[in-house]
Amino acid sequence: MIPVKICGITNLNDALNCIRYGAAALGFIFAPSKRQVTPETVARITRELSPFVTKIGVFVDEDPYVIKQLMKDCRLDLAQLHGSESPDVAEQLEGRVIKAFRAGLDQPDLIWKDSPVRAILIDTYSPDTAGGTGKTFDWRIFETFRTLKLPQILAGGLNESNIEAAIKTARPDLIDVSSGVEYSPGLKDEQKVASFMEKVKNIGA
Repeated sequence: MIPVKICGITNLNDALNCIRYGAAALGFIFAPSKRQVTPETVARITRELSPFVTKIGVFVDEDPYVIKQLMKDCRLDLAQLHGSESPDVAEQLEGRVIKAFRAGLDQPDLIWKDSPVRAILIDTYSPDTAGGTGKTFDWRIFETFRTLKLPQILAGGLNESNIEAAIKTARPDLIDVSSGVEYSPGLKDEQKVASFMEKVKNIGA
């Protein structure tokens, strides 16, 4: 099964449900967003989670020192960077980084090829937000980022109805879903989470 990260977690009940249905990673958004959470909230949630689930903070052009402190305080494993950050920031964060790119706008700049990042994430571009658009993009663009030779995460408008086509077209290493398993921004729908995870589990089975 392709690992799934469920992003935009805002409360403990949703976090535990996502883990119960098989999510490998959870995302917490610190940048301005409809799903933004406070460090205090994230710390309370992560305190109750299994150490075997990857916990990821989402940031946009934040000071690396602030990110490092938040990762420590909130027990985060990785920082997902959605802004105009450079590989230098990844160095400062000791490689505990996922770098996000905007499909159709950003190019697979080779300066990232040898940078100390764990993976790259390709998301839908919107001039109004750095992520979480709930919209898909042309998944064929995903292929162009293979030149960076890094694990690739597919994001952007994924849900139970399109995930099979998305996986077969893009062939990602990991899936990132948020709005596709929600009933309201930041509030996960348990049945949608269960159905999405079951669909991913059965693809290619």
